[in-house]
Amino acid sequence: MSRYSKNKSGIFGKLLVTALILAVCGYAGSVVRTYLNRIDSDEILRQSVLKDKKFASVVQEIQSDKLSAYLLEEHSNPIVSVSFEFKNAGRAHEADNQQGLTNVLSDMLLNGTKSYAPQKFKDLSEEYGIRIGFSATKDSFAGEIVFPKQNTEMAVKLLREALLMPLFDEDYLELTKQQLVVALQLAQERPEYIVNDKLAEFIYGGHPYSRAGIGKQENITALTADDLRLFMTNHLAQDNLLIGVAGDVTAAETADLLQKLFGSLPEKSTGKELLPLEVISSGESINIERETPQAVVRFAAKGTYRNSLDFYPLYIANYIFGESGLSSRLNKNIREKEGLTYGIYTGLNISDASALLSGSYSVTPENFAQSKQLLLDEWQKMASQGVTQEELQLAKDALLASFNLRFASIDGISDMLLSMQKYRLGADFLEKRNDYIQSVTLKEVNAAAKKYFSTQPDFVTIGVKEEK
Repeated sequence: MSRYSKNKSGIFGKLLVTALILAVCGYAGSVVRTYLNRIDSDEILRQSVLKDKKFASVVQEIQSDKLSAYLLEEHSNPIVSVSFEFKNAGRAHEADNQQGLTNVLSDMLLNGTKSYAPQKFKDLSEEYGIRIGFSATKDSFAGEIVFPKQNTEMAVKLLREALLMPLFDEDYLELTKQQLVVALQLAQERPEYIVNDKLAEFIYGGHPYSRAGIGKQENITALTADDLRLFMTNHLAQDNLLIGVAGDVTAAETADLLQKLFGSLPEKSTGKELLPLEVISSGESINIERETPQAVVRFAAKGTYRNSLDFYPLYIANYIFGESGLSSRLNKNIREKEGLTYGIYTGLNISDASALLSGSYSVTPENFAQSKQLLLDEWQKMASQGVTQEELQLAKDALLASFNLRFASIDGISDMLLSMQKYRLGADFLEKRNDYIQSVTLKEVNAAAKKYFSTQPDFVTIGVKEEK
């Protein structure tokens, strides 16, 4: 287990539509995942014409009074993308009795401003080809705006007012809260959601990361417009703001854009960094009793942070172990060889206050014991034997070829620029990243494998049939 160290009539129709969308999306997601499992993505990447692409532009650091941003100019299309994130302003930073506030806020900021009624705001966004979105993670409150360059003035008006003069119409607020409650009720019927929340509770103990992802129903229904305004005043400020800008915009235009969009925000936030977590897994297992066609499995152990010297070695080891699709060890042995699951995956789950090596899969209840043992066998093998030189080279080839695919869209670029700041990777990261991958040695990968795979992961499952 883990401990954190002290170091009106139309409303019903909309709710029903929301429920149906959520249900269909959940099903569609599983179909897509199943289809993608049949594609040898590694081979596609190795043959990709993008694999050797070099970036023609250099990332620039833009300073505009108290605001700063990373900029990558791309003038081939008249589109601009701005990704931004307020640190220490995510779900884990909500008050204990306001769990779900940031999820409500992310929707309400798109439902009108003092100058534009909700429908007018939506109509203008569509008319001018402007896409605005907000979301909350455990750590941060994030947003994005993508717009044609010729419509910069309108884009600035809409986002600026959303951040500075949100309407928070009472009818829309009640509707938003009811929709979120419906989403929460639907999610609580989905095994994947139940297991995810239980794993967070189990791994994180009393830390704010243990909270349910959507929030608490009683907290959501009690939220007021004043609660949202106060949170914005305290948490959406200039000093905790990271910004990535990409597209048809110059450095001078970017400096001006930053001031117009964010220069009137409060200068100081009150959000505090979370206490760090010490993740200690010991192979414990919790099963939630429920009759389900498929047992859903989540597991997690200690990982490493993005700025750790162990990051790239563990990143590659994990890629070989469970993140490389059909070619991963877990998929070869549990999916392809034994036919026990449609797919099994692992990843490095890095947050501000914790770093996990985690994974997931589903299996018929009667096959869970066999699948778990196979997983643990591979886990122990990774710790004791590591990887081969051939596996290492194949992993490097795929990781090098796939990196540029992240930049197929202009918003993908601005998102990456944001991450580069969040993890303090430096403005030259795009130029150096593939060198970081190339320089990792077999000895380093196997040392990381031994270090992080020597301790068994903790498991949370639902639908497993207990042996009598």
